[in-house]
Amino acid sequence: MVVSANRTYVVSVNTGNTFYVATPSGLASQVINGNLSSVVGNNGVYGNPGAFPTSSWQNSNYFRDVVFIPVATSMPPTITTQPSSKTIPAGQTATFTVAATGTAPMTFQWMKNTTAISGATSSSYTTPAETTADNNAQFTVKVSNGLGSATSNPATLTVTSSGTLVLNASTSSLTFGNVSVSSSSSQNVTLTNAGTSSVTVSNVSLSGAGFGASGVPAGLIMSAGQTATLTVTFAPAATGSVTGSVTVTSNATNSPTKVTLSGAGVAAVVHSASLSWTASTSTVTGYNCYSSTVSGGPYTKLNTLPIAVTSYADTTVKSGKTYYYVVTSIDSKNVESAYSSQVSAAIP
Repeated sequence: MVVSANRTYVVSVNTGNTFYVATPSGLASQVINGNLSSVVGNNGVYGNPGAFPTSSWQNSNYFRDVVFIPVATSMPPTITTQPSSKTIPAGQTATFTVAATGTAPMTFQWMKNTTAISGATSSSYTTPAETTADNNAQFTVKVSNGLGSATSNPATLTVTSSGTLVLNASTSSLTFGNVSVSSSSSQNVTLTNAGTSSVTVSNVSLSGAGFGASGVPAGLIMSAGQTATLTVTFAPAATGSVTGSVTVTSNATNSPTKVTLSGAGVAAVVHSASLSWTASTSTVTGYNCYSSTVSGGPYTKLNTLPIAVTSYADTTVKSGKTYYYVVTSIDSKNVESAYSSQVSAAIP
C-alpha cells in the first residue's frame, strides 16, 4: 500500500474469533518510531467483524504491527542559507557562500549584477581584489538540478576607500644592448607599493621575441611600502634588433605598470689565443701547454697528447678575461721539464 506524508491511516485486522490482546492506555501518549507516529486521543480502535473499526476504549494498544518502507523522492533545489552581504576595503577580496538542498547532482552559477561569472560554479565564490568601482555590486547564485532551479537573494558588496593604491617601477625602460645569439642577459626592475593599501598583482605579460620575466607571480599581494623584484631576461634566438615591453597589471589606480624593452641579437664571436715558443735545444718528443685565469697558477693542461710543433691555439678563451700561459717540454723518457716563463693574453 502506498501512503502519503502527513495523513492519518487506520490499520485493522479481523481476528475471526472473540479473543484478542490489549494494553489499556497503551496509546494514550504518542508513540514515535522513525517516520511513523501514533495519534493521541481515541486511539486503539475496534469494531464488529467486516465493519470499519470506530470504537475506542481507554486508548488501548491492540498490537497491530506496521512495516513502513520509505521511498526516496526527487526534489528540486531549495536554498537553505542565503549568501550574506560583505563589506571590504579596496584592494581586498570577498567570499560569498550558499547552502541548498535537493536531489544531487546540483550545479551552481554565480552572477554579478545578473551577469554570469566565468568559472564561478561551486557553492562559494571569492572575488578578485576589488576597487571602489565595484561598490554596491549585487551577487546572486543559481542552483540547479534536473528537476528545476532556485536563485538566491542578492548579496551586496560594499567596497570602502581605505587608502591609496599605487604601484611604481624603478625604471620605465630597460636596454640590453648587444647580446650574443644563444646566450642571455638579465636586468632587474624594483616594483614598490607606494600607496597606503595592499596592491594585488593580477597579471604579468610580455611582448617582444626573446624577452622573459620572473620573480613577480600573478596573485602576489604587496602590502603598503613592500617591494618586489621583477627579473627581465633577453635571450635572442636570432640576430637583429628587438623591442618589447613587460606589463604588470594590478588593482592599483595607476595600473598597468609598463616597462619598455630593447636589445639586439648579434652573432656569437669565437675568440682564441695563439701561442708560439722557441724550440728546446735538447732532444724532446713534444710540448705541453698550460693556462690559468690567475697569474702564477694553478695551471690546467690544454692539450691531450704532446704537441709536436712549437705553437698552439687556445679556442676555449672567453671574452673579457685575461689568461696566463706556460709551456713544458717532454724528453724521450717521457720526463716533463719545469714550467717556462709565464705570458698573458687579454681577450677583448
